[in-house]
Amino acid sequence: MKSSVYTGILVLINSLLLLTLLGVVPFAWILRDGLGPNSVTSNGLDALVRAFTTFYAGPALLCLGGLHFLVRHILHKQAGRGSKVGSPVLILASGLLFGGLTLALMGLVFD
Repeated sequence: MKSSVYTGILVLINSLLLLTLLGVVPFAWILRDGLGPNSVTSNGLDALVRAFTTFYAGPALLCLGGLHFLVRHILHKQAGRGSKVGSPVLILASGLLFGGLTLALMGLVFD
């Protein structure tokens, strides 16, 4: 593919990453504690883990971050600046990232 297509995909991934980080994660944190008079405050590592599993925001964030670095690697490789990693590594990495993102979205839909 042309590098302009990869640049467009990178812009889309970055916008989804920003939306997840600034929109979904804080919303999940607020809903995790509850709303109204029955709300509870929590903190610590357990609260962070529970917030990242609410709406599967954490796995989606990790998968989008991985896709971001994968597409950047492809762009650098096309420009001749990247390392010469073989295509099986890229195929395996993209398959794992796609599988993780698919599992996160399926968990969000069917939960």
